[in-house]
Amino acid sequence: MREDLKFVTYLLLNKRIEGVEKINEFVEELLTYLPNTDKLYIFNYTANTQKNLLDVLISYKNIEYVDLDSKGQVVNYKNAVEHAITQNADYATIIEPGYFYEDDSYKTIKRKIMFDEFSDKTAIITPIPVYTCESKNDTKEEKRTIKGCNLTGAFINLHIYKQTKGFYTPYYQTTFDYDYCLMVRQMGYDVVLMNNLVLRNKNYKPLYKTFLWHSYSGYGRDLYNVYYETRNRLYLWEKYKKFDPEYIKIDKKQQSLEFREMRLFEKHFREKRQIINQARLDYKLGKMGQAFKESKF
Repeated sequence: MREDLKFVTYLLLNKRIEGVEKINEFVEELLTYLPNTDKLYIFNYTANTQKNLLDVLISYKNIEYVDLDSKGQVVNYKNAVEHAITQNADYATIIEPGYFYEDDSYKTIKRKIMFDEFSDKTAIITPIPVYTCESKNDTKEEKRTIKGCNLTGAFINLHIYKQTKGFYTPYYQTTFDYDYCLMVRQMGYDVVLMNNLVLRNKNYKPLYKTFLWHSYSGYGRDLYNVYYETRNRLYLWEKYKKFDPEYIKIDKKQQSLEFREMRLFEKHFREKRQIINQARLDYKLGKMGQAFKESKF
């Protein structure tokens, strides 16, 4: 058992947590990993010191809270990982409000790493992400290698990260995590999904529609995320088309399904369509980085 390994977690606050109920809910989420991480760093990017939340967190000894200026989602994630390296950590996990681990999933992954149940070539280990409204049935296959994942809640092997170019900051928001997964795979490393360990996500807006007596459901998409995902995917597809054409084909199909779902469910699809067209144009013009002052992390 590798008791010498150091695990640190970063909670990136991108919204204000106010009121007793919201603060208690926030602490419940936090307690799904706090007792098992060596250190939790809370990076507050809301431009407001959250004093009421701080008053509650002060009783926990392994928490450090810092107010920072947001430079965009990708830079904020990169800052967390690079800070973890300065702390001589072996693994970093980055999480956001509204996410929590189910049934000791964080603790289980940590223990499996400490008992050397993963290859030295494993760059990322992720629980399976599931919305809180969705059910999840266990499978016989405990884990499997995958092509890519969202890095929220994943365990990032920092020894491998140090051998890479890191997160690609020109994306500004979204997509950098899949880019990182493709990059480490191109270098010969693996991304591993734990099929029966769950990270729950509360950050979604369910949408419903009835057509010819049939009910359909979907999920709302943030306007700015639609822009960045559309634009950045085009860059990612071009960058990795020779390395993994199968992934590109799958992702293009996934994007088409997302567009169809928006067309079916979104009341303001015209806005979304306009921003999709803007994203495609900006890609053709070679634009990257921050596109909107209103964009939020």
